Amino acid sequence: MTSWIRLTVFVAMLGLAGWLAAQEGAGKKTSAPARGSGGAKAKAQLPVTITPEREAAVMTFIDRNHPELGDLLTHLRDSQPDAYDQAVKELFRTTERLASIKERDPAQYELEITVWKSQSRVQLLSAKMKMAVTEDLKKELRTALGEQSDAKLALTKHERKKAADRVSKLDDDIQRFTSEREKIIDRQLQLLTRNAEGRGGKAGTKAAVKSNGKKPTQPAITTPAVKAPAP
Repeated sequence: MTSWIRLTVFVAMLGLAGWLAAQEGAGKKTSAPARGSGGAKAKAQLPVTITPEREAAVMTFIDRNHPELGDLLTHLRDSQPDAYDQAVKELFRTTERLASIKERDPAQYELEITVWKSQSRVQLLSAKMKMAVTEDLKKELRTALGEQSDAKLALTKHERKKAADRVSKLDDDIQRFTSEREKIIDRQLQLLTRNAEGRGGKAGTKAAVKSNGKKPTQPAITTPAVKAPAP
């Protein structure tokens, strides 16, 4: 049995899908929680249906970011179809999460990709070490761990900067509300007063129409008759 087939069978026995799910969870932990979550628990993952298009998208993502994992998935597809399907589902969830990040923050997306690649590399080397521990493999793993640490540090710094920017914006709002308190109140009062007066005028017109059955008319203005001068 070749080393690749042995590695494929071994990782399949460990549960590649579980490994990928753990990677997905680790990736989420490195990201700041979405605004409005309020610390609530994440919603249960919706079931994923793998289509040929989604499978192709996953394999493109893997080939671009971790070709060695792509080779492993190819062997897994032939030897463990069920585990392969589950692995593709987890990877598809990862690509969807990263795509949503890319829409909001392209810079964070690149950092997230680097974190994912480093984590994937560490996990694969760890699986290889379950078969045999060698000095070369230990060096590779140490290097991969260093890259993973650097990637997480860069992502954390980016998230810290975004948080600092949000705090700065809040400080500006606090300063404005404090220094312009009376002006803000006056502007709101004027606006609400104008709106109330406008609604009141319309309400009076509608009430008159409802009671008379027609729009109110202006009172007729009569002028006194002027007598002609006596001849």
